[in-house]
Amino acid sequence: MNLQQLEYLRKIAETQNFTKAAEECSVTQPALSKAISKLEDELNTPLFKRNGRNIELTTFGKVFLKHSNIALTEIKKGINELQEMLNPNKSTISIASTHCIGSYFIPFLIGNFLNEHKDIKFEFCHKATPEILRDLQYGKISLGFYDDPNYINKFREIKSVPVSKEEYVLIVPKKHPLSDKTEVSLKTLKDESFIVLNDSTKDNLLSYSEFINHTTEISVQPNEVSMLGGLVAAGAGITIVPNTPLINTNAVSIIKIKEDLGYKTIYMGWLEDSYISPHIDKFINYVLENQSI
Repeated sequence: MNLQQLEYLRKIAETQNFTKAAEECSVTQPALSKAISKLEDELNTPLFKRNGRNIELTTFGKVFLKHSNIALTEIKKGINELQEMLNPNKSTISIASTHCIGSYFIPFLIGNFLNEHKDIKFEFCHKATPEILRDLQYGKISLGFYDDPNYINKFREIKSVPVSKEEYVLIVPKKHPLSDKTEVSLKTLKDESFIVLNDSTKDNLLSYSEFINHTTEISVQPNEVSMLGGLVAAGAGITIVPNTPLINTNAVSIIKIKEDLGYKTIYMGWLEDSYISPHIDKFINYVLENQSI
């Protein structure tokens, strides 16, 4: 048994497809199949079974995957810690965030931090919340920033700390009858056409119906958060969004909402029991000290 076999096992379990798993592992499918067959022979039990066109774990496979993931995570943590110890001057922090958070929150955060710590470098990418939490779990990234609380309890080894709260506001076109209002009740919006994110979006959605006591008319359902402001400005409808610097106040009007819709909360997360290098610890403390919740 070797680490490569365990990595293959994890990837097949994630993709449920030998061909896709082989592509993502940069190996031929016959080589991957042979490695898994050897692992099954060594364990004397089948790890996968076919379910239609997909491959899924057997009961034995699920049990073994749980333990192999722990082993892989611990080894990755050990490698990272040794690299930090051997290269104390290597100051790179790897960060992943959702696309929306990465569009406005992270750039200002990193930019301000770098003004004080020019020796530290960042690697940064956009991913969905579940992917960010899995990458943290597997030690692939240092820190994650996300806003969907539904996944947090599923990753108890990840320490998720709220670092920012954003109030929900209504945005309307500049020529809309409500554009000169400073505050509005949702109950007055029953006849309005709303722009809402498509149900398949990976971003956290807000339900208006429970506050309006009415199923709203939906005019457009984009699948990207960044499209909302442009559609509103073009007169396609109105929408409710977190109040962020991304809102173009030259094109739309921001109106406070009387009802309490709560807040969109941004979380910062890291693998709780992992080794935290001095520069990562410095950035964590900077975020906690400078972001009010």
